[in-house]
Amino acid sequence: MCTLIVGRDVLGTGSLIVGANRDEDPSRPTEPPARLSAAQQVVGGKDALGGGTWLAVRDGHSVIAVLNRRGTAPAGPELLRSRGLLALEAACAAPGAELDAFSGEALNVTRASLAVHAYAPFSLVCVTPLGGWVLSHDGTQTRHVQPLPSGWHVLTHGDLDDTQEPRTLRLTRKLAEFNPATTGEAETKVLELLSLHGTFGDGAPPAEGEDATAADRAAVCIHSGRMVTVSTSLFRRSRAGARYIHIEGRPCTTPPQDLSGLLSS
Repeated sequence: MCTLIVGRDVLGTGSLIVGANRDEDPSRPTEPPARLSAAQQVVGGKDALGGGTWLAVRDGHSVIAVLNRRGTAPAGPELLRSRGLLALEAACAAPGAELDAFSGEALNVTRASLAVHAYAPFSLVCVTPLGGWVLSHDGTQTRHVQPLPSGWHVLTHGDLDDTQEPRTLRLTRKLAEFNPATTGEAETKVLELLSLHGTFGDGAPPAEGEDATAADRAAVCIHSGRMVTVSTSLFRRSRAGARYIHIEGRPCTTPPQDLSGLLSS
């Protein structure tokens, strides 16, 4: 997954909205969203090749997501463990744990796995109505764990809210003054942002003489290149309840599916 938008407390205290585009080789086999664990209420899509997930909803209240990160993968790619498996493990952490304990237990599971497995670079995100964190791994060592404070945040291939990332900068600028009055307004805005097109980052390098940080031209919904946008997920939790939306295809052309029923399956 390559673009993540998070809004904490933007629909009231304890509210949460998470939107994500998954950019992947379209030939990689994927299973549609379903319950991913018999022991825990964990819902998300499944990578049929690696066996893990890119985004999972835990107990209808929290989200674990993993994004590829720029960095240097350790030697011997055949020895690298699937990053999606790590995301699934974190989402299944602490069976039966209360909401206030889940975030800490998910971080413990992540650190324990990093101690024994090699992974390509990634950013792992845990966000709950009470808080959250981002753990960044550059392929050789674990970087600091950064908290997720209230407000809007964007993550792509670099650091959280990284102004050196054109796509991140474009989205953070558009979210800076956005104060949704309703859940519908928030969901619509996030899906619109995940559908943005551009001339930079859409599977091609910037044109000669073009500034690579030209945020207004950075593509979010990617149509060309080896890795394209293959699906979109949106989870929202507020006083109105919880909602889980999935788009199997590009968000700019494919109607969303309301899969909220999976959250109570």
